[in-house]
Amino acid sequence: MKNEKDNQNLHVPYASRRDMILYAALGILNIALVAILCHFIPGVQPIIVAIIVGVIYLSEIAIIALRRVAKSRIYPTKSIHGLLGEEGSAVFKSSRLPIVIFDLHGTILWYNDAMRMALDSYDNFIGEKISSVIDFDMEDATSGECRTTIGNNVYSVEGFVLSKKNNGLYLAMLSDITSLSTLEKKYYDERVAVAYIAIDNVEDILQYVHEKFADAVVSIEDKLKSWAASMNGVIKSYDNDKYIMLFESAYLEECIANRFDILDSIRDARVGDGVSITVSIGVSHKGGTLHEREIDARDAIDLALQRGGDQVVYKSENETIYFGGRTKTVYKRSNVRSRAFSNQLSALMSRSDNVIIMGHRYGDFDSFGASVGVARLAMLCGIKANIAVDLTDRNLRPCIEMMQKTEIYSQVFVDNAAGLDLIGPDTLVVLVDHNSIPRAQFSDIASKTSNIAVIDHHRKIDQPVNTMKITYIEPSASSACELVTEMLESAVSSQNLLKEEADILLAGILLDTKQFTRNTGTRTFGAAQYLRGAGADPTDVYNLFKAAPEDLSKEARFHTSIIMYEDCIALACCEGDTDESYRVIASKAADKMLTLRGVSAAFTLVRIGEQIHISGRSSGKINVQLILEKLRGGGHFDVAGAQVVSDSIVDVLETLKKSIDEYLERNPV
Repeated sequence: MKNEKDNQNLHVPYASRRDMILYAALGILNIALVAILCHFIPGVQPIIVAIIVGVIYLSEIAIIALRRVAKSRIYPTKSIHGLLGEEGSAVFKSSRLPIVIFDLHGTILWYNDAMRMALDSYDNFIGEKISSVIDFDMEDATSGECRTTIGNNVYSVEGFVLSKKNNGLYLAMLSDITSLSTLEKKYYDERVAVAYIAIDNVEDILQYVHEKFADAVVSIEDKLKSWAASMNGVIKSYDNDKYIMLFESAYLEECIANRFDILDSIRDARVGDGVSITVSIGVSHKGGTLHEREIDARDAIDLALQRGGDQVVYKSENETIYFGGRTKTVYKRSNVRSRAFSNQLSALMSRSDNVIIMGHRYGDFDSFGASVGVARLAMLCGIKANIAVDLTDRNLRPCIEMMQKTEIYSQVFVDNAAGLDLIGPDTLVVLVDHNSIPRAQFSDIASKTSNIAVIDHHRKIDQPVNTMKITYIEPSASSACELVTEMLESAVSSQNLLKEEADILLAGILLDTKQFTRNTGTRTFGAAQYLRGAGADPTDVYNLFKAAPEDLSKEARFHTSIIMYEDCIALACCEGDTDESYRVIASKAADKMLTLRGVSAAFTLVRIGEQIHISGRSSGKINVQLILEKLRGGGHFDVAGAQVVSDSIVDVLETLKKSIDEYLERNPV
C-alpha cells in the first residue's frame, strides 16, 4: 500500500534538475557582477546596481521558464487532456506502464511518471527528440513486436497512432520483459545444436599412407573430442570416420567469431609425406524439434561435401553461412554411387512421359556434351528426349550441326518456345553442369515442371527446391561429361555409342580439364578410355576447339589491359564493342594470364549487353569460387564465373576487389 501511495505522489517535474542548477549558477554570477560593478565604478550606488542586476536575473529566469513552458506546449491542441479528456489522461498518467506521446517529427509532447522512473532521470525531456531517449522504430512498434533497452532493462514497445492531423500524434507503451528476455536467452543458449562431421579424404590417406592411417584417424578424433569438450558437448562416431556432435548453442557465437578454426587445426595435421587431412561439418540450431535440427544438420553436411569439403555449412534461423573451403576438392568417388544414381535416373525417366535436358546459360562443350549423354540414357529407357538449347549460340553451333547430321538427333534440339510446348504433367527436366534453376538455359521451362533431376560437378550454391527429385553433385569430378560417361559405361557398351556422342562427351572433358592438365584423376582417364573405345577421335574433337583468326585480336584486348592486384592477382577488363563470342574469349584470356610469373589467380571482366561477365581462374592457391560467390557467381575452386547486371564495369571491378580483399583477409596467401 505504501508503494501505491508513493506512486500516486509521483509526477513529471515542471523544472528539471538541470534548470535548477542553471538558476543557481546565474544567481552566483549576478552577485559577482554586482560586486564587480560597485568596485570598479566610482560613485555608483550599490542599491541601484543591485536592483538593476536583480531585474536582469529575474528576466533570465523568466526567459528560461518561458522557453521550458513553450517546449511543453508546442502543440496544445494535441495535448493528452484534449484528446482523452481529464479522466483518460489521468489513467495514462497513473499507469504503471511507461507511456510517451510524440509527434510525427519524433518530438516528445508528454510522458507519464512510470516513463520517468524507467528513464531514471529528473530531467525534463518534453520537446526533445524521442530517438535521444528511446531507441525503437515506430513502424515496427505499430506493425508487430518491437523491443528496446533502457539501462539494464528490456522493454517491448507497442505503438498507437492517436491522430494523423497536422503533425500527427503517436503513443508508445512499454512493457518490462527483462525476465522474459533473460529466459529466452537462456533457452536459446541451452538449445541443443547438432553437428555432423565427416573426414573428407580418408580414402586418399588410406591409399598412400596405409601404415599410418590408424594413427592419423586417432589424432583427428582427439582434436574433435577436445573441441567438443571445450564446448561441453558430446561427440560420438556413428560410422567409419563420421561423427555426430551435440552441444549448447551458446558456444556457436564463439565458433562463428573464430570462423570455426577447428578446420585449420585439423588441416595443419600432416600424415606421411605431407598429406593433409580435412573435415566437413554441417551445423544446425534452428528452432523446432531436435529431430528437425538433426535433419537440417544432415542436409548441411551433404551441402558441405557437395561444395568440395574442408568447410563448415551452418544453418541459422534465417540463412545458410559457409566457413572454410580453403583447399581444393578431394578427388574421391565410387562406382557404387554412380551406378545407384544411374538406376535412380533410369527409373525416374521410365515413369515420365518425356524428358527435357538443359545445360546452363551460355552453354559450353561440357554442358552440351552432358546433355547429349543424358539424352542417350533416356533413349535407352524408350523415352522421348529433347535437349533445350539456344539454337543461335555461335559457340555451340558446330556441335549442334554435328549432332543433327545423325538421324536420331535430327529432331532432338529445341528452343525455349518449343520446350515450353513439350511440358506435361509427367515431364522430367534434367539439369546438367549446374545445380540451380535460375542458372538454367531456359529457367521458365525448369520452373514449370514438378520433376527435376540434377547432374553437376560444380560446388553447390543454392538449396534444392522441392521439385528436385534426385541430385548427383560431385565437385571432385573433372566435368559433367565425366559423370555422364560413367553412367553410360554402366548402362551401355562402348560399341553401342555413336561416334558423334563420344566425340562431344570427350570435348566436354577436354574443355574442363584443359586437355587433361587440371582437375584430372584416374576416373577422368577411365572415362576418356571408354569414349575412345566408342570411336571418339581426338583429331575431330580438337577441330571443335579451333578459333577464328579474329578471336586472337579480341583476346589481345584483355592482355593489353592487365593490372596486378595485391601482387598475386591479375585483373583485365574489356569494354566497348563486344559480342557473345567474348564470353569464351574472356575465359581463354584468364587461362593465359595464369601463365604469368607470380600470378596465383586471374579475373577477366567484359561487358556483353547489360551484363558484366567475369571469368575467374586460379593456380590452386586461391579459391576463386568463394570470391565470385560474393557476386552471386559460382563454379570450382580454380575455375569460376559470374554475371552482374551493371551500368559500369568499373563499379563491378571495385566490388570484385572488395571480395578479393575479404577473401585474402581470411585466407592469406
